[in-house]
Amino acid sequence: MTSAIRKSRRYLLELTGLPTAPGNEHYVINWILQWASQHKNIQVRRDRYGNVLLKNKTAARTNPLIFTAHMDHPAFVVRRLTGPNTLQAQFRGSVADTCFKIGTALNLYHKDLPAQSGRLAEFFPAHSKFDFKHALIQFNKPVQTQPGDILTWRLPPPDIRDGYLFAPVCDDLAGVAAAISAFEQLSTGHGRKPDVRVLLTRAEEVGFLGAIGACRSRLFPKQAILIALESSRSFLESPIGAGPIVRVGDMLSTFDADTTYRVGQIAKALADSNKRFQWQRKLMAGGACEATAFKTFGYRATCVCLPLGNYHNMKTRKNSDEFLDGRITSEMISVNDYHHLVQLLVELGSALNNALKSPSLRSRLNELFSRRKSILT
Repeated sequence: MTSAIRKSRRYLLELTGLPTAPGNEHYVINWILQWASQHKNIQVRRDRYGNVLLKNKTAARTNPLIFTAHMDHPAFVVRRLTGPNTLQAQFRGSVADTCFKIGTALNLYHKDLPAQSGRLAEFFPAHSKFDFKHALIQFNKPVQTQPGDILTWRLPPPDIRDGYLFAPVCDDLAGVAAAISAFEQLSTGHGRKPDVRVLLTRAEEVGFLGAIGACRSRLFPKQAILIALESSRSFLESPIGAGPIVRVGDMLSTFDADTTYRVGQIAKALADSNKRFQWQRKLMAGGACEATAFKTFGYRATCVCLPLGNYHNMKTRKNSDEFLDGRITSEMISVNDYHHLVQLLVELGSALNNALKSPSLRSRLNELFSRRKSILT
């Protein structure tokens, strides 16, 4: 195992164990800022919505390629104390109501204190699609907390077993780890560095809020190409362990055709040169992706995702895409899928903006026309 792979795996294990929630991503942001402080050539920018953009100060400024991932995951956020041992919390994100069983064990995170153990005491479903679920959480002793603290399901820490990562938060902190790992590899060594950047967004799980805010705040130029990284619910036709997925669209839209084509061609070239490299090309219509938001706001964007088991911590039947009603468990990805994603991103960083290495779909169609247009005469 190379040092780059070891480091990439360490980032994966560290990040997927952090508590996070839509609008309350501070533990992840602190990890990113600490990482950036150890790399003197990395510049950090924040927009007014709290999104984080990482740039290599030594890279040539051209048409930037941006790896983007979101830092949140469905979780509870503390609203107020209702007694010394009880609090009211809001649940942000998409999880079935059947998962909110009375007595379910939760962890409360307050500042740098160890996690405080509580249990779900009462649950209040959302009244409409724009409302949030609410709950009362009970503790055995007086609780230390404040509004904005995060509560998560009580799950084991990240663990790699038999080639799979089981973790509280693969979606999308595995994407964050992959983006950081590839960006670090592309930013080190000698020679001219490609203009690759990393955009880490907030509150994706409640409607792409961070991505929309980043577009509105013009955190990156219009000529940028965005590769959204996701951990997307696996289906029988998009299995875990068969490689990262070049995602052509989601339940809302299809992504930029030219960018998707060129990413796929680069993935194919990797597979042709390395028989161990695996990848897939799928629609993945089980959910929505930030690439839809970026494309809607006029950017060239596509997605590469990791097939994910136990989406949003909802237990899935083995070798099936069927949720087991009301069971909460760790999310799961293939470690090989993750390392192949990092490998693909590094290749994209050096090839996607190179017209010789990555010719456009339009040039391919023009070539076909030029060679065969005599048929039309």
